[in-house]
Amino acid sequence: MIPMKKFSLFILALITLITSCEDPYEGTTYIRSSNDALEMTCAAYLTLNSDEFSLWVELLKYSDYYNALNDADATATVFCPDNDAMREFLEWRGVSSVRELDRDYARAVAQVHILNYDLSDASLINYAENGESIPSQTLFQSYLTTGFGYTITDVDDAELDNTLHNPDSIYINNQARLAKFTAVKTSNGEIFTMGDVIHPLAETILDKLRPYDEYNIFVGAAELCGYDKIVSRIADTTYNINGSMSINSVNFTCLAVPDEVYAQSGISSVSDLCSYLNAGTNYTDSTNALYQYIAYHFFDREMKVSDFFNFSEEGQINIYDTECTYQVVTCQDVGGEHIFNEVARIVRSDMAARNGLIQKVDHILPVWEPDPVTVIWDFCNTAEIISFVNAYGADRNLGALFTSALAAKEYPIDLSEDKRDGDYGNVSAFVENETYLGNSSRASYSNYRKIGFVKCKYKSAREKDVNNYGAYMNNLLVLNLGYAGWVQLESPTIIKGRYKVELCYAANPVLYEFYASGSLTRFTLDDENASSVYIYKGLTSQGFGKATYGTAFTTLWGEIEFENSGKHVLKATMMDINAKTSSKYHQLWDYVKFTPID
Repeated sequence: MIPMKKFSLFILALITLITSCEDPYEGTTYIRSSNDALEMTCAAYLTLNSDEFSLWVELLKYSDYYNALNDADATATVFCPDNDAMREFLEWRGVSSVRELDRDYARAVAQVHILNYDLSDASLINYAENGESIPSQTLFQSYLTTGFGYTITDVDDAELDNTLHNPDSIYINNQARLAKFTAVKTSNGEIFTMGDVIHPLAETILDKLRPYDEYNIFVGAAELCGYDKIVSRIADTTYNINGSMSINSVNFTCLAVPDEVYAQSGISSVSDLCSYLNAGTNYTDSTNALYQYIAYHFFDREMKVSDFFNFSEEGQINIYDTECTYQVVTCQDVGGEHIFNEVARIVRSDMAARNGLIQKVDHILPVWEPDPVTVIWDFCNTAEIISFVNAYGADRNLGALFTSALAAKEYPIDLSEDKRDGDYGNVSAFVENETYLGNSSRASYSNYRKIGFVKCKYKSAREKDVNNYGAYMNNLLVLNLGYAGWVQLESPTIIKGRYKVELCYAANPVLYEFYASGSLTRFTLDDENASSVYIYKGLTSQGFGKATYGTAFTTLWGEIEFENSGKHVLKATMMDINAKTSSKYHQLWDYVKFTPID
C-alpha cells in the first residue's frame, strides 16, 4: 500500500483506474496568458503549440489526463509525441483518429508517457549514456529504459545480431525515439518531444502470446482449464482488519510451448494435448492433468533467463518451484546451452508482458520429478517480499530495488507487522504470533528491524557489482526478536531424498563481540528434528576480524531424510540472553542450503 501523501498524479492514476470515466480536474483552468513556458503549465504549453502537439493534446483529453497536467501544483515529466509520431501510431493501431482507440488503452498510452517526477534533460542523457532505466515509475507503474540507439529484439534468440541502429538518438524502451535532447521547462514540470509514441506494455502474458499465432494450443489449453483467469491478474488486494488495503503487484514467468513443438509429437489441437496427457474431462480441477500441465509452465514471479541460470559453481543445477504444487523444474548448463529438465532449450528469451516474462521453449515439457539436487533457499526471494521491496523502491524513486544495481548505502525495510518503513503490501509469511514472535529487545528496531529485508551496499567504488557481504542475492534477512523470540519460514519444494542442511549467515563489525561464545539458536524442521547451534562462534578462526564483513556457514543437520517431495517449515528460536540485553544483537541470514547425500 502506497503511503498517503499530498494529492499527486499517482493518485490520479488510481482514480482513473477506478472510475475510468471522468477527469477529476474537468472545468479547472490554470492556463496563464504569458507565452513564457516557465509561466505555463505543461498542458498550457502543449495547447499553445498545437501545430506540433494537437493530436497528443487530443489523446490527453480523451484519456482524462489533460487537466491533470494543467494543475499548477502538480509536478510531472511528460514525453510528448509530435503530430507525425501520433499519426504513425494511429496507423499502427489500425485507426484513423484518437477517439477510435479503446479508452482504457488510450489511458495506458497517456500514463506510460508521464512521470510524477521532475526529470532534467541532463539526467535523461546520463541514464541513456549508461543504458539505465529512469528510477521513477510512470503513471502506468512501469519503468522506462533508456539508451542510445535500438536493437531488433522481437525475434528468436538465434536471429539476434545485436546491431545498434541509429546510435546517435536516445530511445525509450528500445522503441520510441526522443526527437529533441533538450526539455522544455514549464511551471509544473518538463516536456520532452518524442519522435515516436511509447507503446505501453498493456497485454498480460496470454494476451501477449495470442497475436503471434504460434501458441494457439498452449493458449487454448490455458483457457480450457481456466488458468487464463489466474495469469491475467496484475495486482492482488488484501483488506486489513483496520479497514486499510494492501496491494501487491502480481507477476508471472511463463515457459511457452509453440505449436510447432506440439506438432513434432503429433499434437495439432488442444484436444490432442488432452489425450496426450490423459487429462480426462474435468479440466478446471486443480488435480486434472491438463490443469497441472499448464500450471507447471508458470512461476509466481518475474524471472529472466539470467535468474533461472544463475550459477556460482561449475556443474551446478538450480531448481525452482512452479505453480503446480510441489513440482519443480531444473536448470543447468549443458555444452554451453541453458537446459530445463534436461530436455528443453530456450528459443526466445525474456519476452515482456504487463505482468511478467515469457520464455519460449522447444519441448513439450511435461510435469517431471528429478533426482535430488542442491537447493539454495534464499529467504527473501518470494513473490510477496519482492513486490513489497519494489513498491518501497518505487515510492522513493529507487527503481525496482530487489534487483536494481547496488548503491553506496544499505536499504533496510521492515517486513514485520510493525512496517516501520511504510506499508507496501501484504507479506503473509510474517504474521505476529502465528509465524513469528517478537519479545522485548534492547537493540533498537530503528537500527535492526524485528524482521526485515536488507539490500546490501556495494563493496567499494571500484567494486560496485559486488556487495559488501558477498550475500547470494544482494540481500539479507535481519532478525531482532528478543530472547525466546522465534520465526518460522516455509521452504521451497525439496525433492525426496537425504540431505545435509546448512545455514549461511552474515557477520559484520557490530557483531564482533559475539564471535567468541557464539549465539545459541534452536532450530526445528516440521516441528521435529531439533538442532541447537551457536551462530557466530569461531568466526575469528575463520579470518573474521573487527572490521570484516562476510558470510559463513553453520551446519543445522548433518543428515536428514525426506520421504516425499514437498515444502518444509523451518523454525528458529533465539536462546541467547543477549537477544534481550544487548543493544547490538541481531542475526543476519542469507540462505539455507540443502545438499543431497548419496
